[in-house]
Amino acid sequence: MYAKLLAYEIRSRLVTDARSFGAFLAVIAIASGIVAAGLPGISGSTAVLSYALCALTPAACAIAAMGDYWKTLYGQRGYFTMSLPISGTVIFWAKITRIMIECLLALALAVGGILAVASAAAWSNGISLAEYTAGPRSLVAGVPTSTVVLMITAQVILSMSWIIQGCAVMSIAAQGRFNHLGFGAPIIGFVLVYVVDQILSMVSTFFIPLSVTTRGYFSTEIMWTSYRATMGTDGQPNVIGIGSYIIVPLFALFLAVWASRSIEKRTSLR
Repeated sequence: MYAKLLAYEIRSRLVTDARSFGAFLAVIAIASGIVAAGLPGISGSTAVLSYALCALTPAACAIAAMGDYWKTLYGQRGYFTMSLPISGTVIFWAKITRIMIECLLALALAVGGILAVASAAAWSNGISLAEYTAGPRSLVAGVPTSTVVLMITAQVILSMSWIIQGCAVMSIAAQGRFNHLGFGAPIIGFVLVYVVDQILSMVSTFFIPLSVTTRGYFSTEIMWTSYRATMGTDGQPNVIGIGSYIIVPLFALFLAVWASRSIEKRTSLR
């Protein structure tokens, strides 16, 4: 049933996604042409706006997808969803999987859009793409490629965890016992989850024995030890804790289990 519901979820958003992503590609194509033309006073600002558009696209996609999650579970279409003879776990993860696919596709298009605009800008300036991107790439110069790849992957997983948390909060807040709060229930839930995330991130960053050295190598040194040694001095910690990349996704899984049970047993469509 999971595969069937996932296929239905993808089909239900196919036209909307095709329009949105198609419009994005058209805008990037036009912007790349303007940037490549090297028009004074226009090409530069177009490049900046294009980079901003690419940066915001995955976030906008996530917000739109989470809005659809609410409408299909707790809006008018919620009655149809709740009538399906499947468990809350299947419903939750089918919708989450579809959202993740959309967001990953949006991320891929955003990266492609940045490369397209950067290539156009480099061509307009008569230099190679490598020369044009030398500045941003210098930020990770000397850091092992494997570390960069793993940290980017970890950041993507962390971002997906935030989406899971957001959807889980909406499902938990839709329980009948929270009816008297109205739409304030998910808002309160978002605030509480944000606070818990911050606490978990801070504690896990300082005290979990997983970190990255300033040279870009993974370490089991606890950041608190290095941080405490530099307190009262001008020095900086030798390592940066990355325990939050483990704890926050685990917290998201906990909320997902709670949300799945809420969908199945305690949902109140109002």
